Amino acid sequence: MIKELIISFDYHSGKTVKKLRKLELEKKTTTDKEITNRLKEEIEILQQDYEAKLKPVALEIAFNINSQMKNMSDDEIFEKYEVRDVTSSMIGDCVYKICQKLERQPSHKIILEMMPEIFKPN
Repeated sequence: MIKELIISFDYHSGKTVKKLRKLELEKKTTTDKEITNRLKEEIEILQQDYEAKLKPVALEIAFNINSQMKNMSDDEIFEKYEVRDVTSSMIGDCVYKICQKLERQPSHKIILEMMPEIFKPN
C-alpha cells in the first residue's frame, strides 16, 4: 500500500515538479535581480503547495506503518525492517526514508514537521 501511495503522489504532483525544475533552472541562468526575486517567490509558493499535498500522504504512510507494527512481533519487525527495539518515535525517520523515493525528495526537517509528536525522534 505504501508503494502505491508514493507512486500515486509522484504521478499527481508531476506538473508541479516539472514547473519547479523549470523555474529553478531559469533562476540559475538569469542575472536580472528582479527576475531572480520573482522566480524565488514562485518557487517558494509552488514548494509550499507541493509540501501541503505531501503532508496527508506522509501522515497516511506513518499511520499505516504504525498500524502494521502493532500487529507484528519484535522478530517479525526485525525480519521485515531489520530494526530492533522499534518505537513509534522512529516512524518519522521511516517516512523520510520512504519519501526519498519521490521524484522531488523533501528534506528530513520538512517530513518531521509534518509528523505528530508521537512519530518524531526523541
